[in-house]
Formats: sequence, C-alpha cells, structure tokens
Amino acid sequence: MRTKLLMLLGICFIFFTCQTEPIETDTNSETELNARKKKKKKKNHDNDNADYRECIIIDADRSPYGAQQPTSNFWWSETPAGDDYFVADTYFSQDANNTLVFREYDNGTANILGTTVSGTCIVTVDVWLRDKKTWSEWQALGGGHKKEGTAGNASNSEDMHFYVIDNERSSISASGGDCVQEGDFGLEQRPDPNDPNTPNYGAHIGIGGANFDSDLTAIGLSTWGWLTNPDTGERLWLIDFNFKIECPNPSLGGCETAFAKGNSENDHACFSEGGFSRWGWNIGPISEGTYTYDVYAAAGQCNINNGALVGTVTIEYINGSVSATYNLLDGYVIQEEHLYAGSTVYPVKRNGRYTVAPGQYYVEQPLSGDIYVIAHSVVCDDDDDDDGGGAF
Repeated sequence: MRTKLLMLLGICFIFFTCQTEPIETDTNSETELNARKKKKKKKNHDNDNADYRECIIIDADRSPYGAQQPTSNFWWSETPAGDDYFVADTYFSQDANNTLVFREYDNGTANILGTTVSGTCIVTVDVWLRDKKTWSEWQALGGGHKKEGTAGNASNSEDMHFYVIDNERSSISASGGDCVQEGDFGLEQRPDPNDPNTPNYGAHIGIGGANFDSDLTAIGLSTWGWLTNPDTGERLWLIDFNFKIECPNPSLGGCETAFAKGNSENDHACFSEGGFSRWGWNIGPISEGTYTYDVYAAAGQCNINNGALVGTVTIEYINGSVSATYNLLDGYVIQEEHLYAGSTVYPVKRNGRYTVAPGQYYVEQPLSGDIYVIAHSVVCDDDDDDDGGGAF
C-alpha cells in the first residue's frame, strides 16, 4: 500500500458526500466535556454482565477469485470508487502475531476483535455488531441478504443471522508504512441501513456466510462498511470483512430431540406447515440414491439459529431399502433414533390420520419410486468428551 495524501483532498468531490461541520466556538473546557460524554456513552452497555462464546476466525480463500485475490479476512480499498478488488495489498490476513476472534454475546450483540496485517500495515479491529435478527425478522425490517462469491451464492437466507454495525462502539486503527492512511477511524455500515434508496444488507453470519470462500458448509461472516473520520463522521474508505468462524460445540445441557434438515429450500418442510405443533422436518420427495443431511438439536419452531448443529445423517435409499447412518460432532452421543420412510408426506396412523410423533415412525414395505423421510434422534452431551472444535 502507498501513502496517498492527495487522494484525501479529492474524496469529497469524487465519491463521498461531505458533512459540513459548524465553526468551532466552544471553549476548551466545553470540548473536553463533550469528549468525556462521548466516552461515557460508549461504555454504557450491558456486555460486562453478558455471557459470550469466543470463536476463532479463519481467513477466507476468496473463491472464486483465489488466483487473483489472496486469502484474507479484511479488505481496505485504496480508491474512492472501490475498484481495486484485484490489488493484492488491499487484503489483510492473520499471521503468528496478528489474529482475530469473534465473540457472540447472549444479549444480541457480537464483537470482532484483534489485529490483521498487510505488509507492514497492522490494523487493530474492535468492531461491534448489534440487534441480532433471524431472516424472517430481518426481512420484516426491509433487510436483504447479499449473496456473492462461491459460498455466498450457495447459501440459504433462512440459515443466517443478521446484525448491524454499531457505529457508536466500533473503532479501527492503522499503523505502519504500508497503510494507505494511518490513525484512528470510526466505522459505519455500508450500504447505509437508514437510506431508503439503497439496500440494507447489514452483517450476516451462518452456513456459507463467508461469501468468498470455497467451503459451502462452513460458518462464516460477511459485512461491509466505511471507515470514517471519528471527529466529523466523514466517510473516508471502503472496507469489507469476509471470514469463516469456528466455535466450540455448544452444550445441550443434557439430552435434546433432534431432526435431519434438508439441503435446499425446496427439499424439506417444517412440521408446522402440515398443521402440527411439534417442530421437525420431513424431507422429500427423494428418489433412490445416497443423501447426507445436517442434524439439528433443540431447534424449536424449526429455527436452527435457536438450536445446535450436532452432526449429519446419511440416508441410503437403494433397491427399495432405506437406512440411516449418523455421524455426530465431537461432544455428542446418540441415545435414540427413529426413522420414517414412505410414500406419504408424513406417517399415517391406523385411523388414517397423519402423525409426526417419533414413536409412530415406520419404514414402509415395499418401497418404490419417490419417498419421504423423517430422521429423528435424541442426542445428548457426551460427558466423557471434553473436545471442542466444530462450527456453531
């Protein structure tokens, strides 16, 4: 990166909308008092008393542009138009001395914290996200899901959580000769969520959330912002975050019911769509073949963001026979399993009515043609397994 002092003089006219500041007439004591008020406001939050889970951040491989863009977690454009996506030194990554972590709090906030580096430029990150929402809640507010890149285009919106960058709490600083600009910066969500003329993408996190990565099954995060002048709020530089996240597997607190979930928006349905009060999914119709599905525990109302991914189940439907093989993540064991496979959407009781009660599942004999499947299990914490790992 090169120091570009002249560029700063042209930013307002070329790309950004400048904000006119009033002439300073305050006394020094009043200015200091206002600064102290700002600092006090930034500390007025509940995170000191909130529980959080700390996860490691893994740099994204920038697929499908991995040959032109280096593995990274942060992008800082050097041009007002942000048209330097294929300039290698605009991308920042982790090394032995510079790492990032992701903390998710139980009060609906999250924090990206640490340092990332490009050449001799070290960027210190303290980015706060607020107002955690499910996809349905986000849509109701007019929010959208920005799908791009290999993983992003393959992701499902319903698998995502959505946040907004908290510009009052977030800060980024840069130091080193390779920085396009050194100093302290504020951070603002891009596009502006309050601008009715632009889409509201916020920050999304979930399976495939690292838009520019080749791993379609990894948990990831993507968000977009402006670095701002912390005193005036002037928008200075375009930045992006794009990375994968790995967290310790969450404890179930004992045993929980679990169900397999389909792999696309059209190959499964929540039991509630059939008028049932229980949660869970049926899968199908499927033809003969081998299929692997994620298994979620404690995902009440079919909201996987409320539950835990505990492993996968592989369904084999071959020559009229069906089998289910579970592969659980470390830290979990299976206590019970029930499988339904048949030609009807749900199992049928003797009285001819549908049911989704696991104790009444069966495998229809003989099987032929397209069928429906429900894979239910009871999954428990493995008290003998202290390993973490996995994605959340």
